[in-house]
Amino acid sequence: MVVHHIVLFKLKPETTKEQVSELEATVKDMVGKIPGTICPMTDYSIYSRSDCHQGLVKIEFGPPLESTAARAKGYNAGLIAVLEKPDDVKVYAEHPVHQKLDSPLPVPWSPK
Repeated sequence: MVVHHIVLFKLKPETTKEQVSELEATVKDMVGKIPGTICPMTDYSIYSRSDCHQGLVKIEFGPPLESTAARAKGYNAGLIAVLEKPDDVKVYAEHPVHQKLDSPLPVPWSPK
């Protein structure tokens, strides 16, 4: 079962377009670096193709649509991470590549 992990952000008004672009690039760079639960090692050559899965498959990042921005409740950016299996969410959350992103984000944002 594919999992769509959704994260919403409240970027502060002083956040520049360059900072948003940096965050988007950093987030999208995680794809291919976070394996699934069956292949926890970086050397995939020791596994057969049927034993492996990608884990983090895709990430999309961006602002709300202009037509729905009024309902966004202050959230002005979001991401959707697509993971192959529910167990991959834990691997994704605990992976060093993801942990590096958590502290600190490269943009001014509000946690609430």
